[in-house]
Amino acid sequence: MSGRWPFTVEKIAQRLTLIAPYVHRKRQPLPPFRLLPLAAATVDAPICADPTGWAEIPHQSYWGQTDLNFILKSSFAAPDGWDADKIVLHLPLGVLGDIFNHPEALVHIDERPVASADRYHHTIQLDGALADGKQHVLSLQGWTGHTDWPPDPTSKAKLFMGTPAIVERDPTLLAFHTLAQTMLDTVSVLAPDDPVHQKLLAALDDAFKVLDTRAPLGDALYETAAAALATLEQGKAAAGDPLDVTLHGIGHAHIDIAYLWPIAQTRLKNARTCSNVLRLMEVDPDYHFSHSQPQLYAMMQADYPAIFDQIKARVAEGRWEVMGGMWVEPDLNIPGPEALVRQLTLGRRYFRDTFGDVETPVLWLPDTFGFPAQIPQLMRHAGLKWFATNKLNWNQINPVASSSHNWEGLDGSRVLAHVLTTPRDVQYLPFPTNYKSDLSAYEVYGTWDRSTTQDQVRDLPICYGYGDGGGGPTEALLAKGHAYADMPGMPRFRMSTVRAAFEAIEAAATDLPVHVGEHYMEGHRGVYTSQGWIKRANRKAEWALHEAEALSAMAGLSPDLTEAWQLLCLNQFHDIVTGTSVAQVFDDARADYTRTMELAGAASAAAADVLAMQEPALANTSPVSGARLALITGADIANGQPTEGGTLALFDALPAYSVTPLANAIPTQIPATCRATDAGFVLENATLQVTVDGTGRLTRIHDKATGKEVLQKGALGNQLVAFEDRPICWDAWDIDPSFEDRQDDVMGETSLEIIEAGPLRASLRVTIKWRSSTIMQDIRLAAHSNRIDFDTTVEWHEQHVLLKAAFPVAITAPMAQFDTQWGVVERATTRDTPFDAARFEVPAQKWAQLADRDYAVALLNDCKYGYDVRDTTMRITLIKSSTSPDPQADQGHHAFTYSLLPIPRADPAVLNCAAYDLNAPLRVIPKGPGHAALDAPFVVSSAPNVIVETLKPADDRAGSIVRIFESNGQKTSATLRFGFDIGTVHVTDFLEVDQKRIPHTGRDVGLDFEPFEIKSIRVQH
Repeated sequence: MSGRWPFTVEKIAQRLTLIAPYVHRKRQPLPPFRLLPLAAATVDAPICADPTGWAEIPHQSYWGQTDLNFILKSSFAAPDGWDADKIVLHLPLGVLGDIFNHPEALVHIDERPVASADRYHHTIQLDGALADGKQHVLSLQGWTGHTDWPPDPTSKAKLFMGTPAIVERDPTLLAFHTLAQTMLDTVSVLAPDDPVHQKLLAALDDAFKVLDTRAPLGDALYETAAAALATLEQGKAAAGDPLDVTLHGIGHAHIDIAYLWPIAQTRLKNARTCSNVLRLMEVDPDYHFSHSQPQLYAMMQADYPAIFDQIKARVAEGRWEVMGGMWVEPDLNIPGPEALVRQLTLGRRYFRDTFGDVETPVLWLPDTFGFPAQIPQLMRHAGLKWFATNKLNWNQINPVASSSHNWEGLDGSRVLAHVLTTPRDVQYLPFPTNYKSDLSAYEVYGTWDRSTTQDQVRDLPICYGYGDGGGGPTEALLAKGHAYADMPGMPRFRMSTVRAAFEAIEAAATDLPVHVGEHYMEGHRGVYTSQGWIKRANRKAEWALHEAEALSAMAGLSPDLTEAWQLLCLNQFHDIVTGTSVAQVFDDARADYTRTMELAGAASAAAADVLAMQEPALANTSPVSGARLALITGADIANGQPTEGGTLALFDALPAYSVTPLANAIPTQIPATCRATDAGFVLENATLQVTVDGTGRLTRIHDKATGKEVLQKGALGNQLVAFEDRPICWDAWDIDPSFEDRQDDVMGETSLEIIEAGPLRASLRVTIKWRSSTIMQDIRLAAHSNRIDFDTTVEWHEQHVLLKAAFPVAITAPMAQFDTQWGVVERATTRDTPFDAARFEVPAQKWAQLADRDYAVALLNDCKYGYDVRDTTMRITLIKSSTSPDPQADQGHHAFTYSLLPIPRADPAVLNCAAYDLNAPLRVIPKGPGHAALDAPFVVSSAPNVIVETLKPADDRAGSIVRIFESNGQKTSATLRFGFDIGTVHVTDFLEVDQKRIPHTGRDVGLDFEPFEIKSIRVQH
């Protein structure tokens, strides 16, 4: 025929399929594996056990089941006459069907771990010394994984065992096949009229004319492979030049510390992944690997010290890059302010102490679900200067404006940020990218094509290697990477590091766009609420550790709380605290939180013994001062109010970080009351009158001092509303805007009962039976406060139901304020722009607020994180109740408190006092012989907007660390007054390295703050 045949691509693809099996030139099957099922994932599995009596798995047969931990044993001996440098094991264990690299197993030869066998790593090159003619024991410890995504725990699927074998490969035919496959893939992304496309295809056609593929395939195929490879390489070189773009190939393996598997399985995944990396480094001297999460290194150090020593050697060599910046790759919206600091300090300190000063200064969070506005400042305080993520490209509506940009935090701190640009289709998302490229031509070319800063940035990172469940690069991926080093029409690929990629971007891009404030992720909004128990456990553990450290500093003690902080930070991983893992993960997390609370409680008790006074006292470690109502047990209170669980006592001005005698409790001048009326009930104190109807909803909130009606006219407050919650995908992760398509008021059989009638607090108990669930709320109003508490316990037995509490308030404002770590962010109350419309569910820490010039209303919480504020209606999200990946998520008992706070004059000090009061615990200290009782607060701030968020003993025991921030966005000068004469004061970074000495006068330290600035100081006696 005249002209080029139009199906040359198909012809070459068929030829590649034809020759692929012949890469294995010689093959000898292994004896069938014998199987030992294991009860659980464990590092100490009996790999040395005698397999006699174990079930045999015949070749070419089905075996195993979903979620099976196992040991497989066989043996091998290299046949005489085989080339020792070309011998590999081929281990086709089968596939169940999930989207990860399962099944996976750590391969031991003669009891020594050498590699991993999994869906993608099924060929393992053997050390030539093993070609000694002797029998060698082959042991695999592994896990079969799941079927599909989301996993089906009831699946009856089995894996199909191929024919495991010892194989002699033909390296020339392998090289030919890899290069030809990569060139053909490149052809697929270049336009047919592109001369490079045509020349590469012609080169492929010419090479296959040289390669002898006549039947029967055999010696002629191997004899012509070298000439065919030379023809292919010559044709590639003549086809054109690569693009003037460099892709920095980052060998990587994203490991979810817990997700569809428990942490115990991750400890094994860790070894499997790293053993593969180390094995491939032995055969490819150009290969570099970048590995994050110090927690994983610590696990390896404890579990597999021999592998860990090899890692340390590669780190010292410069081929293994340690990076990440935080202890794990955590969620960032749920952890509190100090927890984010500890993620940084635990991670950075571990790397420094273990490997020296080699960590790449990047905050590496490819899979985290949104990024608060103060992260740039936190990074700077921790010595990090670069930020990388992928997840922002999972936005549902608005693409990230600039893939490379400068990210500016609330205080003006800036870091260089890069959002990965390697494309990959993910469900229905419009512009997703990935951090685990398989180096397809589509992904390699797309990494450049998706960059939105091509005018400045011509060096881009591309992360390659199988991930989520670990795995990392394969031999084939490394070979493809080398093929792309000079592939015509494609970006140049080079083995590189995260450090090198950012240095290149930093050097070239001097005028990048600036993104100011939070990086909100348009998706995974349900993670603020899923698994409500863990949100509560996290918040309570954070405050328990805050109390333990503050009391210890006040007492002059330095307990080692490293384990507690490590456990807390571990469980802030982005699939644990978010509530997006399988049930076993949460069983383990409950034990971790119990341990954390035990450690924190013991430290607090020890400090309390030292701080004990000659009379019973109350320790307040809240960061702010103010009136507080305390529940006292085990002591008589002259001015108290007996109540369930003890006695209420009012303290009119309880200083921050202080110990106050219980005898200082005062009576109230105007009591809080609760009374029944014909229309329902009325709770009242000196400033508020709150009317509750017979359904438990608020019909009126009247500010007696200002005359303000807090609720919208005719509207009801504390409306409990249930929505059908069936997201398109990612059940536990997502709330879709369609949740409002169907909603019901939570109303049913209701009873109301006055349980506290004052004088210090009045409470009305409302019990609602709705569908299969029971909701009990104690609506509380204290004599001294405007805060209306809804102390709630729920027995929840609904699924795919989203529960919110709504308050339509008489405040009209274009923006609402939300508490974030170390500051405040504003978001629109309308949905007029695509960006605002996407923010229909948003995260917050302790509160959200609507405010005008004269008045504000805040909605507070003690363990909730999801809000929406639209027009004049404020809603807090209380329960989600998904069914995947945990079918029983959110079923059963819930306990939480949310509060509505009317604020005359919109005073932020009132808001902060009420929010910290709701969260910060008070501790009763019995009378005792304490020898370090305080005669004054340990530290107080003169400015209400300068908050001493953290007080802790210095890590090196040289004084105390005080961490302070400006909370209102105002330039401020403040004085910190200490309860003792000061010796020296130094500004430190987060790692507690002194930066400079600052002056003080007696007990006072003067400090100047820019808006939302954070400072850490070391104070010594």
